[in-house]
Amino acid sequence: MKLSGLLFGGIIGAAATMYVAKKKPATVAWASAAMSDMCSGIVRKSVAKMVNTDWKKEAAAGLSPKPSDDTAEKSAAAWEQIEAIVEADPSLKREVNKIKAESSAMSH
Repeated sequence: MKLSGLLFGGIIGAAATMYVAKKKPATVAWASAAMSDMCSGIVRKSVAKMVNTDWKKEAAAGLSPKPSDDTAEKSAAAWEQIEAIVEADPSLKREVNKIKAESSAMSH
């Protein structure tokens, strides 16, 4: 949408509002009261929802990963694949053994 279209629509809307306000003032008052009531209701519901829910628990639940039943199976299958790859390549196996030796020496 172009800015000129937005401005033109705003001017036409303001003119229509002024015309209706002069011809039927009760209609404009009713419409403004209805909008005010609707906005108040939305604000009231939003505040009530924020106050009544425990948002800290919901936020923490949304951030934590969801455990699945097959996670252990997938992990075991992944480790089996890694072991098969390491066993298939002798130079890779030497490198893995070297890393294991270094890490065990550092942890003690």
